[in-house]
Order: sequence, then C-alpha cells, then structure tokens
Amino acid sequence: MPGDMVAIRGSGLTGCALNKVNVYLLSASGGSSGGYQDLLAADLPVDTAHGNSIAFRHEVPTPVFSSNAETTIAGPVNRITVHCADEEEDVLAQTAIEINAYQARETKTPPAELPAKRLIVEPAAGAPGTEVTLWTDLRCGPSNADDDARVTWGGHELTKLSVQNTRNKGEAYRFTVPDGPDRGPRPVTVSCFAQGAGMPDNGVTLRTDFRVAQPELTLTPAQPTAGQPLRIAGSGFVACGRPVDGGTGSLTVRHGTAVLGTVPVAADGRFAGDVRVPRELPGGDGTLTVACTTGAGYDGDFSVRVAVLGAAETAAAAVAADRSEAAVNLPSPGALFDEPRPVLLAGATAVVALPVLGFSAELFNKTWEQNHLRIRRRLRPGAARPRSQPRVPELQVLAFVLLSASFCVAVEPGTGWNAGTAALALALVAAVPLGVLVYEGSAEAYRRRVSRIRALPRLLPGALGVALVLAAASRLLHLTPGYVYGLFLAFTSAGLRRMSPADEGRAIAIGSWSLAGLAVVAWVWRIPVTHILNESDGAPFGWVFAEDLLTQCFVAAVVGLVFGLLPMQFMDGHALWQWNRWAWAAIYALAVFLFALALLDPTGAAEGITRAMWLRSTTLFATAALASLTFWTIFRLRPPR
Repeated sequence: MPGDMVAIRGSGLTGCALNKVNVYLLSASGGSSGGYQDLLAADLPVDTAHGNSIAFRHEVPTPVFSSNAETTIAGPVNRITVHCADEEEDVLAQTAIEINAYQARETKTPPAELPAKRLIVEPAAGAPGTEVTLWTDLRCGPSNADDDARVTWGGHELTKLSVQNTRNKGEAYRFTVPDGPDRGPRPVTVSCFAQGAGMPDNGVTLRTDFRVAQPELTLTPAQPTAGQPLRIAGSGFVACGRPVDGGTGSLTVRHGTAVLGTVPVAADGRFAGDVRVPRELPGGDGTLTVACTTGAGYDGDFSVRVAVLGAAETAAAAVAADRSEAAVNLPSPGALFDEPRPVLLAGATAVVALPVLGFSAELFNKTWEQNHLRIRRRLRPGAARPRSQPRVPELQVLAFVLLSASFCVAVEPGTGWNAGTAALALALVAAVPLGVLVYEGSAEAYRRRVSRIRALPRLLPGALGVALVLAAASRLLHLTPGYVYGLFLAFTSAGLRRMSPADEGRAIAIGSWSLAGLAVVAWVWRIPVTHILNESDGAPFGWVFAEDLLTQCFVAAVVGLVFGLLPMQFMDGHALWQWNRWAWAAIYALAVFLFALALLDPTGAAEGITRAMWLRSTTLFATAALASLTFWTIFRLRPPR
C-alpha cells in the first residue's frame, strides 16, 4: 500500500564507476514516452565491505497516474529497479512490487506566484522522505503523443509528467525527497520531452532549488564538563532512524576516540538523549562526533568542535563558586543507576560484606569474652575511678560537635577563609547533631516507651577517635566526599533501666532505619538543589549551604550505619546482631550498598568505572578481617599465666 514502509535490499551491485546507484519505482501505467517512474534514492553509496550491497527503508510512494481521473484505482504489478548513478540506462537489479493505487491530478488551486516563477516546490526545504508538491505551468504539446515532461532531481530523472496545461492553470505532482547522502541545495528541473517548432515551450527548462536539511546538533550545556551529563539533540539522521531490520535506531556519541554513550533516533531523523562525559577525559578543544551505531545507512557522521571543561577545571570552578568539592562530586541517584556495572558491584559488595564482617565480629567478640579481664587490667590498671558528670554538659556536647565538624572541614580540598568554607562548616555543625538526634532520638523514644524510665544523654569519647581516624583516612586516600562520623551521643539511665536483649535490638533497629531514611531523603532532596546551582551563573550562599547540608547528612548517615553497626563489642551493631541477625543483615546490606555505590568512588561509579570501587571495598573488608584475626592471634599465642 502507498504509505507503507518497506525495506529495500540489494547485493552484488558491481560495475558502477562512481560506486553509487539510483533506485526507482517503475510504474506499469505509462504514457506515450514509456513507463512512469519515481526516484526513491539518489547517489546511494554501495557498501563494498558487505557484498557490494545497499539497504534502506523507504515509504512506498503513490505512483503517477496518467489519466485525468481524480480518484485512485487499483494498479498492476510495478518494479523497483537499481541503476548506476552515472549510467541510468542499464538496470543492475530489479524486483516486482504491487501498488494498488495511483496519483490523481491535483485539483488544488496553484500558488498565486506560479505565473511569475513558473516552477514552485512546497515546501522548499526538508529531510529525505519529506513529501513535496511540485507546481509548474510548463506547456508541452496538446496531445498525448507530445505532452510528457521530464522532472529531474540533482541531474537524475525524478519522474515524468503529463503537462498539456491547456487551461494555463498549471500542473502539480507530489513526490518524496529521495533517500541519499547529499545535503544542501538540490536542483529541480522540468522540461518537455518533445522539442521542436510548434511546441509552446520549445527548448525551455524551468529550474528551482530544494534544500535538503543538513544534520543539526545541539549540546546542553554548550561546554561539556568532565564527569557531568550532557544533553545531545538534533536532526538529519533519517537512514539511521529507519533501520532496515525494524526497531529503533541509535547514534553513538564520541569525543575523539572516547565513547560517551548512545542516543535514540526517531524515524524522521530527529534524536535526543543524555550521555555522560568521562571524568578522565582531558579538558580543552576536541571533536564530538555522532554516527549511526550499526554503521549502516547513508547518513555518515556529523562532528562539531567543542571545548571540554576537565576535572581539574571543574573542581577549580566549584571552589571558585564557593561550592564544596564533596557536594560537587557526590552524584545524584539517577546518575548512578544509569550504569549497571557499579550497581551490580555494589550489590555484590553488600552480599559479601555480611559473612566477612559477621565472621570477623564473632572472632573479635569471642576473643573479648575470653580475655576481657586481662584487657581491662592492661587498659586500666588499679581500681577504676567513678565517672563524674560534667558541670556543664551542654558545653561538652558543643565542643564535640565543633571538633567533629572541624575534622571534616580540614579534609575537604580547597578550604580556606571564604564563603564556601563557612557554608560547609555551618552545614557540618547542623548535619552532625541532626544525624545523632534522628538515630539516638528514635531509639530512645522506643526505650522510654517500653521501660517508662527516662534517660540522660551521655557522650561517647571513643566516637571522637573514630571521627579522627576516618578524617585522616579520607585525607590520605583523597576520598571526596570525606567520611563524616558523628554518632557521639548515647543515653544512660544510671543503671535504673534494664532492657531485654530483644527490646534493645528493636530500639537499635528503629534508630538504624530512621538514619537510613534520613540518608535517602537527603540524597533525593539534593537533586533540585544541585540542579539550581548547576544552572545558575553564581552560587548564592543559601543554596550552597543547603547543598552542603544535604550532602553531609547523607554522608554522615551512611558512614554512621556502616561503622556504627559493626557487630562487635561496645558497638550498637552487636546488640542488633545478638537479637536478630536477619534484621542486622537487612539494614547493614542497605548501608553497605549505599556506601559502596556512592562513597567509595562516586565519580567513577557515575561513569560506569568499577576498578577503584572494587579495590577500596576489598581493602576495607580485608582490613576488618585482618584486624579481628590479629586480635585473636595475640591472645592465642600469649595464654594467661
């Protein structure tokens, strides 16, 4: 049927000097000068690497019908023929096709400017496959024997017309822009077949131009940034958008030799999609190229010159804009889940972490239970002094918050006496106690409801040491964002409250899930804030503070869960482990998954690179197992006297 999309394939097409062919639809119904034909493809390159073949999809046109009827009729079998572009007389290959309708004469009113221009095409520009109406007032002979006119496209015969034009109103013909690689202005001409005395337009050739649209490519932002997403949009890839085997076409986007990704192409040649610029891509000028992923078709490729902002320049720009590098480097959830490999590795890391850390914790806990008296004598010789509450506990809490925040500010690259550092410091001062309140507050609310006994907040001095160790590790390993640990507060009832292991485990589970919820909410809320800062020319202090606050809430919550829920003595994870190991496994697997995916190597994970994530996760778990094994070995080799 006319309008159907058909796949046209040919092979063994040899003998063409230019290695290009034209493809025609030859109509069985013809005039006195022979059958009518429609040009389907012009100057189509022959693929010599695949059996001298061609392959493209084309919409079946409605062939010309030579009578004056104004309705379509059923027609006989037609043919699709292939000819050398430089020699159209000989047929290289042909096949039959049945068309059940033909064009009737146009009855529309011709354009008003036709008498002056004599040849008009509407529209005057478009992509291959665009339907065009050709109007002409050319006057050939008055009879069927000499009324045929030749229409050409770029020097190739496009079709034949019957143009008696006895009423001087003009004739019309509908055709589709032929497939082919040629772009820019293409000459369209009309002239009479019969030439000689007595012909109204003897020796006259009318000409106009149709402009085949050039490929277009738009980048958003105009200057790509290493490690950031890039929006690719444009048009002009018709052959790629109509794969011969059906389905949806796609374009591969490259910068030099680096592949950035693929974007889908519609049947009209338009395309739009997002790719990510690799973080390791060097900055500076380069060439960005789009080409059909399959390599098939006649579209070729299209390139533009772009200047990429490299990773070093990105960090410098972020610092110049008063944004912390930690906030800039932490990717959004959508950026991480675009690539399957980091997600799969993070999931595998979470699964492997459970037995490894569980075994390490059991080894540590058993060793502690068997040797706790010796350990206490070593650590605290003599009688233990009773602990006294500080006179002003609020000042002690404030001091702990400021010290924990200062550790994290110190490891942030590019800090100094500027607005960005002030925003980061304020964000940490707010994020650290917020994480404590969410975790300990929700757990304490459950304990108070069960026991009906209130408890007072108590500082954990050892937590400050953990924060210091993590800050130093972040600095030495160049981890961005750095690891924030702020679970430095607990509640005590001075021995008046006795909680069963089950109730204590449930309290810790409630606190852990609350802290995980804080992490997820902060991570999601970062998306609009980061979008506003990326689109703005400057960096307003309020938005920078909001981005830092949400970033540090996420980091502190995830790090607190990963290290605070280790199932070892003196850690909350031990109580949860003793109560219900499945409950511990559920929350700890989520924490390790987020930790591995977003914090071990955030920029690499966003680009689908997993090497650093694998190395760091392996090092982390190996260190935990080695520490427990060393602890056990010390007391195994030195039995008590």
